[in-house]
Amino acid sequence: MTADPYPGYAWLREHDPVCPVDDPHVPGRTWLVTRYDDVRACLADRRLGSGAPVNPDPHPPGLSQLDDPEHAGLRRLVAAAFTPAAVSRLRDRTARTCAHAVGSFAGRGRADLVAEYTREIPVAVVHDLLGVPEAERAPAADVLDMWYRAKFQQPRDEAKLAEMLAYVRRLVAYKRSHPGDDLPTRLIESGALTGDELEVMIMTLIGAGHITTIQFLGTTVLRLLDHPGRRAALLAGDIDWSQAINELLRLDSPDHVAEYRYAGEDMTIADARVAAGDVVLLSLAAANRDPDRFPDPDTLDLTRDARPHLALGHGAHTCLGSHLLKLQTEIAITTLFGRLPDLTLDIPSGEVDWGYAPTFRGPLALPVTFTPSVSRAR
Repeated sequence: MTADPYPGYAWLREHDPVCPVDDPHVPGRTWLVTRYDDVRACLADRRLGSGAPVNPDPHPPGLSQLDDPEHAGLRRLVAAAFTPAAVSRLRDRTARTCAHAVGSFAGRGRADLVAEYTREIPVAVVHDLLGVPEAERAPAADVLDMWYRAKFQQPRDEAKLAEMLAYVRRLVAYKRSHPGDDLPTRLIESGALTGDELEVMIMTLIGAGHITTIQFLGTTVLRLLDHPGRRAALLAGDIDWSQAINELLRLDSPDHVAEYRYAGEDMTIADARVAAGDVVLLSLAAANRDPDRFPDPDTLDLTRDARPHLALGHGAHTCLGSHLLKLQTEIAITTLFGRLPDLTLDIPSGEVDWGYAPTFRGPLALPVTFTPSVSRAR
Protein backbone atom coordinates (compact mmCIF):
# COMPACT_ATOMS: atom_id res chain seq x y z
CA MET A 1 0.00 0.00 0.00
CA THR A 2 1.36 3.45 -0.86
CA ALA A 3 2.35 5.94 1.82
CA ASP A 4 -0.40 8.30 0.68
CA PRO A 5 -3.33 6.64 -1.14
CA TYR A 6 -5.64 9.61 -0.62
CA PRO A 7 -4.91 11.55 -3.84
CA GLY A 8 -5.83 8.40 -5.75
CA TYR A 9 -9.06 8.07 -3.80
CA ALA A 10 -9.86 11.72 -4.52
CA TRP A 11 -9.40 11.17 -8.26
CA LEU A 12 -11.68 8.12 -8.18
CA ARG A 13 -14.40 9.94 -6.21
CA GLU A 14 -14.47 12.68 -8.83
CA HIS A 15 -13.94 10.72 -12.05
CA ASP A 16 -14.85 7.05 -11.49
CA PRO A 17 -16.73 6.62 -8.19
CA VAL A 18 -17.79 3.02 -8.93
CA CYS A 19 -14.72 1.66 -10.60
CA PRO A 20 -14.03 -1.84 -11.99
CA VAL A 21 -10.81 -3.22 -10.45
CA ASP A 22 -8.72 -6.36 -10.71
CA ASP A 23 -8.72 -8.58 -7.62
CA PRO A 24 -6.83 -11.84 -8.09
CA HIS A 25 -8.29 -13.28 -4.89
CA VAL A 26 -11.93 -13.39 -5.99
CA PRO A 27 -13.64 -14.76 -9.10
CA GLY A 28 -15.72 -12.58 -11.37
CA ARG A 29 -15.97 -8.82 -11.69
CA THR A 30 -15.07 -6.50 -8.81
CA TRP A 31 -16.16 -2.89 -8.22
CA LEU A 32 -14.58 -0.27 -5.92
CA VAL A 33 -16.99 2.32 -4.47
CA THR A 34 -15.44 5.55 -3.12
CA ARG A 35 -18.09 8.28 -2.52
CA TYR A 36 -19.47 8.69 0.98
CA ASP A 37 -23.17 8.56 0.11
CA ASP A 38 -22.73 5.50 -2.12
CA VAL A 39 -20.58 3.62 0.42
CA ARG A 40 -22.96 4.34 3.30
CA ALA A 41 -25.97 3.24 1.23
CA CYS A 42 -24.23 0.05 0.14
CA LEU A 43 -23.25 -0.85 3.72
CA ALA A 44 -26.95 -0.95 4.61
CA ASP A 45 -28.19 -2.49 1.35
CA ARG A 46 -29.40 -6.05 1.97
CA ARG A 47 -28.99 -6.86 -1.72
CA LEU A 48 -25.26 -6.86 -1.05
CA GLY A 49 -24.50 -9.98 0.95
CA SER A 50 -21.43 -10.65 3.09
CA GLY A 51 -21.17 -14.34 2.31
CA ALA A 52 -19.56 -15.60 -0.89
CA PRO A 53 -21.98 -17.44 -3.22
CA VAL A 54 -19.62 -20.41 -2.97
CA ASN A 55 -17.48 -20.75 0.15
CA PRO A 56 -14.25 -22.63 -0.63
CA ASP A 57 -13.17 -22.53 3.01
CA PRO A 58 -13.85 -25.84 4.80
CA HIS A 59 -14.25 -23.98 8.11
CA PRO A 60 -17.50 -22.24 9.14
CA PRO A 61 -17.63 -18.54 8.21
CA GLY A 62 -17.00 -15.87 10.82
CA LEU A 63 -19.38 -13.07 11.78
CA SER A 64 -18.25 -10.79 8.97
CA GLN A 65 -18.99 -13.45 6.34
CA LEU A 66 -22.58 -14.07 7.46
CA ASP A 67 -25.86 -12.35 6.66
CA ASP A 68 -29.02 -12.15 8.74
CA PRO A 69 -30.64 -14.00 10.34
CA GLU A 70 -27.53 -16.15 11.05
CA HIS A 71 -25.38 -13.06 11.57
CA ALA A 72 -27.85 -11.43 13.96
CA GLY A 73 -28.18 -14.60 16.01
CA LEU A 74 -24.43 -15.06 16.47
CA ARG A 75 -23.89 -11.36 17.10
CA ARG A 76 -26.41 -11.44 19.95
CA LEU A 77 -24.37 -14.19 21.62
CA VAL A 78 -21.33 -11.95 21.98
CA ALA A 79 -22.81 -8.44 22.00
CA ALA A 80 -23.15 -8.24 25.79
CA ALA A 81 -19.37 -8.42 26.16
CA PHE A 82 -18.94 -5.24 24.08
CA THR A 83 -21.49 -2.86 25.59
CA PRO A 84 -20.14 0.38 27.10
CA ALA A 85 -20.79 -0.96 30.60
CA ALA A 86 -19.01 -4.25 29.92
CA VAL A 87 -16.06 -2.54 28.24
CA SER A 88 -15.69 -0.08 31.11
CA ARG A 89 -14.94 -3.01 33.40
CA LEU A 90 -11.76 -3.55 31.39
CA ARG A 91 -10.51 -0.01 32.08
CA ASP A 92 -8.31 -0.78 35.10
CA ARG A 93 -6.82 -3.89 33.52
CA THR A 94 -6.13 -2.00 30.28
CA ALA A 95 -4.47 0.83 32.21
CA ARG A 96 -2.18 -1.68 33.94
CA THR A 97 -1.35 -3.29 30.59
CA CYS A 98 -0.44 0.08 29.06
CA ALA A 99 1.62 1.12 32.09
CA HIS A 100 3.50 -2.18 32.04
CA ALA A 101 4.21 -1.86 28.33
CA VAL A 102 5.57 1.68 28.67
CA GLY A 103 7.60 0.66 31.70
CA SER A 104 9.31 -2.07 29.69
CA PHE A 105 11.12 0.51 27.53
CA ALA A 106 10.83 3.82 29.41
CA GLY A 107 14.31 3.58 30.90
CA ARG A 108 16.08 3.14 27.55
CA GLY A 109 15.42 6.49 25.90
CA ARG A 110 14.42 4.91 22.59
CA ALA A 111 11.88 2.35 21.36
CA ASP A 112 9.86 1.13 18.41
CA LEU A 113 6.35 1.99 19.53
CA VAL A 114 4.71 -0.44 17.12
CA ALA A 115 6.71 -3.49 18.15
CA GLU A 116 6.79 -2.61 21.84
CA TYR A 117 3.52 -0.79 22.48
CA THR A 118 0.74 -0.44 19.93
CA ARG A 119 1.09 -4.10 18.87
CA GLU A 120 1.25 -5.51 22.39
CA ILE A 121 -1.72 -3.77 23.97
CA PRO A 122 -4.62 -4.97 21.76
CA VAL A 123 -3.49 -8.60 21.92
CA ALA A 124 -3.25 -8.42 25.71
CA VAL A 125 -6.67 -6.77 25.99
CA VAL A 126 -8.31 -9.40 23.78
CA HIS A 127 -6.80 -12.13 25.94
CA ASP A 128 -8.23 -10.33 28.99
CA LEU A 129 -11.63 -10.29 27.29
CA LEU A 130 -11.35 -14.01 26.63
CA GLY A 131 -10.35 -14.72 30.22
CA VAL A 132 -7.03 -16.34 29.30
CA PRO A 133 -4.50 -16.35 32.16
CA GLU A 134 -0.98 -15.11 31.52
CA ALA A 135 0.54 -18.59 31.64
CA GLU A 136 -1.72 -19.82 28.81
CA ARG A 137 -1.11 -16.92 26.41
CA ALA A 138 1.04 -17.11 23.32
CA PRO A 139 3.32 -14.08 22.83
CA ALA A 140 1.68 -11.27 20.89
CA ALA A 141 4.18 -11.60 18.04
CA ASP A 142 3.30 -15.29 17.62
CA VAL A 143 -0.45 -14.65 17.63
CA LEU A 144 -0.08 -11.88 15.05
CA ASP A 145 2.18 -13.95 12.82
CA MET A 146 -0.28 -16.85 12.86
CA TRP A 147 -3.26 -14.60 12.15
CA TYR A 148 -1.77 -12.53 9.33
CA ARG A 149 -0.24 -15.42 7.47
CA ALA A 150 -3.35 -17.59 7.82
CA LYS A 151 -5.75 -14.85 6.70
CA PHE A 152 -3.85 -12.66 4.26
CA GLN A 153 -0.98 -14.54 2.68
CA GLN A 154 -1.76 -15.66 -0.86
CA PRO A 155 -1.77 -18.51 -1.43
CA ARG A 156 -2.95 -19.00 2.14
CA ASP A 157 -0.37 -20.37 4.53
CA GLU A 158 -2.11 -23.59 5.52
CA ALA A 159 0.56 -24.41 8.11
CA LYS A 160 -0.04 -21.10 9.90
CA LEU A 161 -3.79 -21.59 9.66
CA ALA A 162 -3.42 -24.99 11.31
CA GLU A 163 -1.21 -23.43 13.97
CA MET A 164 -3.79 -20.72 14.62
CA LEU A 165 -6.61 -23.25 14.86
CA ALA A 166 -4.53 -25.38 17.23
CA TYR A 167 -3.96 -22.35 19.46
CA VAL A 168 -7.67 -21.54 19.49
CA ARG A 169 -8.55 -25.16 20.26
CA ARG A 170 -6.19 -25.09 23.23
CA LEU A 171 -7.91 -21.94 24.48
CA VAL A 172 -11.35 -23.51 24.09
CA ALA A 173 -10.22 -26.69 25.84
CA TYR A 174 -8.78 -24.63 28.67
CA LYS A 175 -12.03 -22.69 29.14
CA ARG A 176 -14.03 -25.92 29.14
CA SER A 177 -11.96 -27.16 32.07
CA HIS A 178 -11.51 -23.74 33.71
CA PRO A 179 -14.83 -21.89 33.28
CA GLY A 180 -15.01 -18.30 34.44
CA ASP A 181 -16.88 -15.05 34.10
CA ASP A 182 -15.77 -14.51 30.51
CA LEU A 183 -16.98 -14.62 26.94
CA PRO A 184 -15.73 -18.12 25.94
CA THR A 185 -17.36 -19.65 29.01
CA ARG A 186 -20.68 -18.00 28.18
CA LEU A 187 -20.47 -19.19 24.58
CA ILE A 188 -19.66 -22.75 25.70
CA GLU A 189 -22.47 -22.81 28.28
CA SER A 190 -24.98 -21.42 25.77
CA GLY A 191 -24.71 -24.61 23.72
CA ALA A 192 -25.62 -22.54 20.65
CA LEU A 193 -22.42 -23.26 18.71
CA THR A 194 -20.91 -26.45 17.38
CA GLY A 195 -17.27 -27.12 18.15
CA ASP A 196 -16.13 -25.73 14.78
CA GLU A 197 -18.38 -22.68 15.09
CA LEU A 198 -17.04 -21.93 18.56
CA GLU A 199 -13.45 -22.15 17.35
CA VAL A 200 -14.14 -19.84 14.41
CA MET A 201 -15.94 -17.37 16.69
CA ILE A 202 -12.97 -17.24 19.07
CA MET A 203 -10.53 -16.90 16.16
CA THR A 204 -12.67 -14.09 14.72
CA LEU A 205 -12.67 -12.26 18.06
CA ILE A 206 -8.90 -12.58 18.36
CA GLY A 207 -8.36 -11.25 14.84
CA ALA A 208 -10.99 -8.52 14.85
CA GLY A 209 -9.97 -7.49 18.35
CA HIS A 210 -6.41 -6.64 17.45
CA ILE A 211 -6.05 -5.93 13.76
CA THR A 212 -7.97 -2.64 13.54
CA THR A 213 -6.73 -1.39 16.91
CA ILE A 214 -3.06 -1.97 16.07
CA GLN A 215 -3.33 0.10 12.90
CA PHE A 216 -5.32 2.84 14.61
CA LEU A 217 -3.11 3.17 17.69
CA GLY A 218 0.01 3.48 15.55
CA THR A 219 -1.53 6.05 13.24
CA THR A 220 -2.94 8.03 16.17
CA VAL A 221 0.45 8.19 17.89
CA LEU A 222 1.98 9.43 14.64
CA ARG A 223 -0.71 12.07 14.11
CA LEU A 224 -0.32 13.40 17.67
CA LEU A 225 3.47 13.48 17.34
CA ASP A 226 3.00 15.61 14.22
CA HIS A 227 0.54 17.96 15.98
CA PRO A 228 1.93 18.78 19.45
CA GLY A 229 -0.45 21.67 20.05
CA ARG A 230 -3.53 19.57 19.40
CA ARG A 231 -2.03 16.75 21.47
CA ALA A 232 -1.52 19.12 24.41
CA ALA A 233 -5.11 20.36 24.20
CA LEU A 234 -6.42 16.79 24.10
CA LEU A 235 -4.33 15.63 27.06
CA ALA A 236 -5.26 18.74 29.03
CA GLY A 237 -8.94 17.89 28.70
CA ASP A 238 -9.76 20.83 26.44
CA ILE A 239 -11.04 18.48 23.73
CA ASP A 240 -13.55 15.69 24.26
CA TRP A 241 -11.92 12.28 23.83
CA SER A 242 -14.84 10.69 22.04
CA GLN A 243 -15.00 13.54 19.55
CA ALA A 244 -11.25 13.44 18.97
CA ILE A 245 -11.18 9.70 18.41
CA ASN A 246 -14.02 9.92 15.89
CA GLU A 247 -12.06 12.54 13.94
CA LEU A 248 -8.89 10.45 14.06
CA LEU A 249 -10.85 7.45 12.81
CA ARG A 250 -12.35 9.52 10.02
CA LEU A 251 -9.03 10.92 8.89
CA ASP A 252 -7.10 7.63 8.99
CA SER A 253 -9.55 4.76 8.68
CA PRO A 254 -7.56 1.69 9.79
CA ASP A 255 -9.69 -0.57 7.57
CA HIS A 256 -9.49 0.95 4.11
CA VAL A 257 -12.24 -1.23 2.68
CA ALA A 258 -15.07 -3.19 4.24
CA GLU A 259 -15.29 -6.96 3.95
CA TYR A 260 -16.25 -8.16 0.46
CA ARG A 261 -19.88 -7.70 -0.48
CA TYR A 262 -21.56 -9.82 -3.16
CA ALA A 263 -24.43 -8.58 -5.29
CA GLY A 264 -27.41 -10.86 -4.78
CA GLU A 265 -29.14 -9.50 -7.87
CA ASP A 266 -28.55 -7.12 -10.74
CA MET A 267 -28.42 -3.58 -9.35
CA THR A 268 -27.19 -0.06 -10.04
CA ILE A 269 -24.69 1.75 -7.81
CA ALA A 270 -24.41 5.39 -8.84
CA ASP A 271 -24.26 4.97 -12.64
CA ALA A 272 -22.62 1.55 -12.65
CA ARG A 273 -24.61 -1.56 -13.56
CA VAL A 274 -23.54 -4.28 -11.12
CA ALA A 275 -24.49 -7.84 -12.04
CA ALA A 276 -25.62 -10.56 -9.63
CA GLY A 277 -22.56 -12.30 -8.24
CA ASP A 278 -20.22 -9.34 -8.72
CA VAL A 279 -17.94 -8.39 -5.82
CA VAL A 280 -18.31 -4.90 -4.37
CA LEU A 281 -15.50 -3.29 -2.40
CA LEU A 282 -16.58 -0.36 -0.25
CA SER A 283 -13.76 2.08 0.45
CA LEU A 284 -14.27 3.38 3.97
CA ALA A 285 -11.10 5.46 3.75
CA ALA A 286 -12.14 7.19 0.54
CA ALA A 287 -15.66 7.83 1.82
CA ASN A 288 -14.36 9.38 5.03
CA ARG A 289 -12.41 11.98 3.05
CA ASP A 290 -15.26 12.91 0.75
CA PRO A 291 -15.41 16.74 0.72
CA ASP A 292 -19.13 16.61 -0.02
CA ARG A 293 -19.61 15.17 3.48
CA PHE A 294 -16.62 16.52 5.44
CA PRO A 295 -15.34 20.00 4.54
CA ASP A 296 -11.55 20.28 4.29
CA PRO A 297 -11.38 16.49 4.69
CA ASP A 298 -7.57 16.11 4.65
CA THR A 299 -7.12 18.30 7.73
CA LEU A 300 -7.06 16.93 11.28
CA ASP A 301 -9.61 18.94 13.27
CA LEU A 302 -10.13 17.40 16.71
CA THR A 303 -13.03 19.77 17.35
CA ARG A 304 -14.92 18.53 14.28
CA ASP A 305 -18.06 16.46 14.70
CA ALA A 306 -16.91 13.58 12.48
CA ARG A 307 -20.06 11.55 12.93
CA PRO A 308 -21.24 9.57 11.13
CA HIS A 309 -17.85 8.54 9.78
CA LEU A 310 -17.69 5.04 8.31
CA ALA A 311 -14.35 3.83 9.71
CA LEU A 312 -16.14 1.27 11.88
CA GLY A 313 -18.76 0.40 9.29
CA HIS A 314 -22.48 1.07 9.17
CA GLY A 315 -25.60 -1.03 9.34
CA ALA A 316 -25.78 -4.63 10.51
CA HIS A 317 -22.02 -5.13 10.37
CA THR A 318 -21.02 -2.05 12.34
CA CYS A 319 -17.89 -2.91 14.33
CA LEU A 320 -18.88 -4.80 17.46
CA GLY A 321 -15.74 -3.69 19.31
CA SER A 322 -16.00 0.07 18.73
CA HIS A 323 -16.28 0.90 22.45
CA LEU A 324 -13.31 -1.33 23.23
CA LEU A 325 -11.18 0.30 20.52
CA LYS A 326 -11.99 3.78 21.86
CA LEU A 327 -11.26 2.77 25.45
CA GLN A 328 -7.87 1.33 24.50
CA THR A 329 -7.00 4.40 22.45
CA GLU A 330 -7.76 6.88 25.23
CA ILE A 331 -5.84 4.90 27.84
CA ALA A 332 -2.91 4.05 25.58
CA ILE A 333 -2.40 7.66 24.47
CA THR A 334 -2.75 9.22 27.92
CA THR A 335 -0.42 6.61 29.44
CA LEU A 336 2.23 6.94 26.74
CA PHE A 337 2.46 10.73 26.59
CA GLY A 338 1.86 11.10 30.32
CA ARG A 339 4.91 8.98 31.08
CA LEU A 340 7.06 10.18 28.15
CA PRO A 341 5.95 13.73 27.31
CA ASP A 342 8.95 14.55 25.09
CA LEU A 343 8.52 11.65 22.67
CA THR A 344 10.08 12.48 19.32
CA LEU A 345 9.84 10.49 16.12
CA ASP A 346 13.34 9.35 15.17
CA ILE A 347 12.69 9.58 11.41
CA PRO A 348 10.83 12.13 9.26
CA SER A 349 7.13 11.29 9.32
CA GLY A 350 7.22 11.15 5.51
CA GLU A 351 9.55 8.17 5.74
CA VAL A 352 7.24 6.02 7.85
CA ASP A 353 6.68 2.62 6.24
CA TRP A 354 2.99 1.79 5.90
CA GLY A 355 1.57 -1.64 5.49
CA TYR A 356 0.46 -4.72 7.48
CA ALA A 357 -1.98 -6.46 5.19
CA PRO A 358 -4.15 -5.87 2.14
CA THR A 359 -6.95 -3.38 2.82
CA PHE A 360 -5.46 -2.27 6.17
CA ARG A 361 -3.19 0.72 6.75
CA GLY A 362 -0.97 1.48 9.71
CA PRO A 363 2.70 2.20 10.38
CA LEU A 364 4.97 -0.83 10.43
CA ALA A 365 7.41 0.84 12.82
CA LEU A 366 7.56 4.04 14.88
CA PRO A 367 11.12 4.55 16.14
CA VAL A 368 11.12 7.24 18.84
CA THR A 369 13.52 8.85 21.29
CA PHE A 370 12.73 10.44 24.65
CA THR A 371 14.17 11.32 28.01
CA PRO A 372 14.53 8.06 29.93
CA SER A 373 11.94 7.70 32.68
CA VAL A 374 12.78 5.77 35.84
CA SER A 375 10.43 3.05 37.04
CA ARG A 376 7.63 4.11 39.30
CA ALA A 377 6.44 2.13 42.26
CA ARG A 378 2.91 0.81 41.88
